[in-house]
Amino acid sequence: MKPPLLYLIEVLFCSGTLLLFYRLMLVRRVSFRASRRFLILALVLSALLPALDIPLYPPAEPETVSDIRRFTTDGVGTGEPWIPARPLPEEGEIRTAAVRHEANRPHRDILPWLYAIVAGLSFVLLAVRLNRIRRLRRHASLTPCAGYTLAEHPDIRTPFSFLRTVYLGPGYEGERRGMVLCHEASHIRHRHSVEILLVEIVRCLFWFNPFVWIAQRWLKEVHEWEADRAVLEAGYDLTRYRIVLFCQLFGYNPDIANGLNHSLTKNRFAMMTQFRQRRHAALRFGAAIPVVAGMMMLCSFTTRDPGPAAGVPDAAADDTPTIEVRLSRDSMWIDGVAGSGDDLLQRISAKRDSLSEEDRRRLTVTIQADNEVQMGRISDIKEQMRDINALCVRYRTDGQSVGRMLPPRLGTQPDGSQPRVEIYELHEFVPGDSTHPDTYRLKIAERNYFGVLINARGEILAGTRGNVAACSVEELKVRAREFVVNPSSDRSLSESRPMKIGLPDGRMESYDVSRGIFGIETTRETPYAVYADVQQTLSEVYAGLRSDLSRQWFDKPFDELDEPQRRAVQQAVPVRISEVSRNRTTE
Repeated sequence: MKPPLLYLIEVLFCSGTLLLFYRLMLVRRVSFRASRRFLILALVLSALLPALDIPLYPPAEPETVSDIRRFTTDGVGTGEPWIPARPLPEEGEIRTAAVRHEANRPHRDILPWLYAIVAGLSFVLLAVRLNRIRRLRRHASLTPCAGYTLAEHPDIRTPFSFLRTVYLGPGYEGERRGMVLCHEASHIRHRHSVEILLVEIVRCLFWFNPFVWIAQRWLKEVHEWEADRAVLEAGYDLTRYRIVLFCQLFGYNPDIANGLNHSLTKNRFAMMTQFRQRRHAALRFGAAIPVVAGMMMLCSFTTRDPGPAAGVPDAAADDTPTIEVRLSRDSMWIDGVAGSGDDLLQRISAKRDSLSEEDRRRLTVTIQADNEVQMGRISDIKEQMRDINALCVRYRTDGQSVGRMLPPRLGTQPDGSQPRVEIYELHEFVPGDSTHPDTYRLKIAERNYFGVLINARGEILAGTRGNVAACSVEELKVRAREFVVNPSSDRSLSESRPMKIGLPDGRMESYDVSRGIFGIETTRETPYAVYADVQQTLSEVYAGLRSDLSRQWFDKPFDELDEPQRRAVQQAVPVRISEVSRNRTTE
């Protein structure tokens, strides 16, 4: 789902584009009926297109196993000040931090209320105007006519029509009365009131959009042109009709209705004699097709749900040795067979023994878990994987799949091998004393550490120190990208170091490599589904940055690059994601 602000911006863009097209290509060049329909359709499309979610673009490229492996040797934090790390907050702490953060940004609360208040008042005023017309009709003298009802009342100064009723005051006799009734009957015959009502509802909902107000004024203009044309086609004299219009001065004519006093300008008089529908009207409307298609491309099309991560062993790939683990609340299935943690160890060991040395390094354990599964069970499985140096893991939920490399235990492994992933510890143990408990502290500047804390309730608290706030997964993606890119050089976000990166074609490109790192902190009670969403979100952030840079340097997406080109992009955008649990396991 789109952020509300993005949706509103796209609504403004679409409505402005369509109205500009109308003014340049259609007004006075196509029939009145066609102009009316286009204006109505423009307002509907402006609200509808940004709300659509059409999965068309290919997904962003997730990081590869080698990327994750390189993260641990990136040298993060060398020479940086050590900053005390904070323990993972509980549910109450998250709510307190969220309240504190929102207090610093009061517009988040004010803007939705402001919108609701203004929209509500707009609907109330609309109801008041409708009620005034209803009361006027109830007290008027009603006369059935062909196709409409004539309501006459002495308080009506200026004639108008609404739905299937023409409202007329005293002083209209003879030819003048005929002109007025012919004009208003045209409004009723073409159902202009229904169109006005529809636009009024749109205007109440999108009161902030100036293009809706402009479209409403232009629609009323077309209505008057069409009604004027009906009067002249009925045989009435042009000069006398103009005199009638000039005589309509001040009187009761609600703006929701169609009346003779609307848009008495030179343009209206000119349209009585000069308008001719030009040829090739169909071609003019056809020109709107690429305009609408372009707006759909920009506002409606989104990425597909990502498939298996590129370069990470996938459980479904025939050439990748995998072990499938499925978890429910109380059960575990290993390659489709019910089992336990010990069975998993035996299965991994047996699988490894049957593989070559190269395939052993690619052996991947894919974990698929139901939503109610907690992270404690996942952490136990990962600890068992470390025990036997099986370090490739894939987290999978419905619609997403993210590969990660587990750092092994330090020192010699049970099989006598050495760790194949170099570990850089982000935290250092600080022993306490009789006054202060044991704690840990970061080895990097606090602006370069973006903590993502997930508590037992699945609530997310994310940000750098001083900018921590509760957020949704969608909000996390926006904030995480801003943290890495830091487009405004905000001192509370990650810093970067300029690097010269050699490209395979001999070019040297300068790029500001972010020094930021994400730390995912969980408890054993953290819901696995939320954890997987966070992993996927951060992967998409890095994948999007790599895709942007790939198109900038090589004019093609990241997954179409050859290996030397991929290495250059990976050097500029390294994946830096760590995990810290309550027991200080670092990944």
